[in-house]
Amino acid sequence: MMPFPIAPLMSRGMRSTSSSSGGIAACSVYLANSKRLLRTATKESFVQRFLPPKNRQHPCMSNRYFTSNNNSTTNSKPKSWWERWTAPREMPPRNTPRWYGEMILICTVFAITGTSTMVLVRPAVSNVLQLKGSLKDGPWSYRICSLVIMTPLYATLLVAIGTIFGRHAYFRHFAVKILSRFGIPPELMDPAYNQTKATFRKW
Repeated sequence: MMPFPIAPLMSRGMRSTSSSSGGIAACSVYLANSKRLLRTATKESFVQRFLPPKNRQHPCMSNRYFTSNNNSTTNSKPKSWWERWTAPREMPPRNTPRWYGEMILICTVFAITGTSTMVLVRPAVSNVLQLKGSLKDGPWSYRICSLVIMTPLYATLLVAIGTIFGRHAYFRHFAVKILSRFGIPPELMDPAYNQTKATFRKW
């Protein structure tokens, strides 16, 4: 059956022999446009049916839908083992086996850090500074020097040992909090401290 737009052109050509050449030219132009539109529609239907969404890029489609995806794929780099190891870890729900295991690990890190700090501070104060005494009996010079040396050393060891156990972000928050009590702004040590503080869980 002949397409509808061609019928008027042919009828006009039959009625007027003088316009037959114009009618033939119009028919040829129409047929050429119809073939081009048919090829475009066929390609679009093939792309939509058989190609996955990420590969549906066609000259007839707009490139803006694919620019962001290609950039994100190119710019996203896989994390290294160090970034995965030191990344923050979510605290498990309380009173679950995973939570009890997490508490045992945290207490172990605190115990190792406290013991290591005392082992290192006492010889430093006694042998290097030549101060004899104890925190309980004094003198005050021994107490003050012990606290001055112990605090930064404890914070440093806490982060180091916590990182070995895979809890770098958790114990870094504690170390920043300890050092901030001496007047150091926590934002200087950890720019995301205030943001982390809002969602931080000790246990």
